[in-house]
Amino acid sequence: MKLLLSTCALVGAQIIAFTACAQTQPIDNSVTRAERRAEGVEAARTFMPGEGDPIPAPKAKASKAERAAARQARKPEAVEAARTFTPGEGDPIPAPTTKLSRAERSAGRKASRSELAKANRAGQLPSYSDNYGGN
Repeated sequence: MKLLLSTCALVGAQIIAFTACAQTQPIDNSVTRAERRAEGVEAARTFMPGEGDPIPAPKAKASKAERAAARQARKPEAVEAARTFTPGEGDPIPAPTTKLSRAERSAGRKASRSELAKANRAGQLPSYSDNYGGN
């Protein structure tokens, strides 16, 4: 019993010592941030092909009046573009479907089900069991 207890005590002491040594000391984040910021500034100054221009060309900001005038100039074109149909975009106004009464829909369902039942009885429908595919 004493041997077991002493073994457990030694193992426990090693585990506690290991976890105490494994804890890292807190680092100063401001130094790391300053280094990363300096690296980022340098990376922005050096142009790498395929990345595009990292520092865009400066341009003057437009005033609210200029933006409003530009919107008014684009408005007639936008209204006309919304009204006209452009092929490939889909028809904005779908074709109307014929309205059927409940009795007509029911009769259509009964007819299609009876045709399906006849084809099934005649063996014309494929079997989707384990041997599907002609095996």
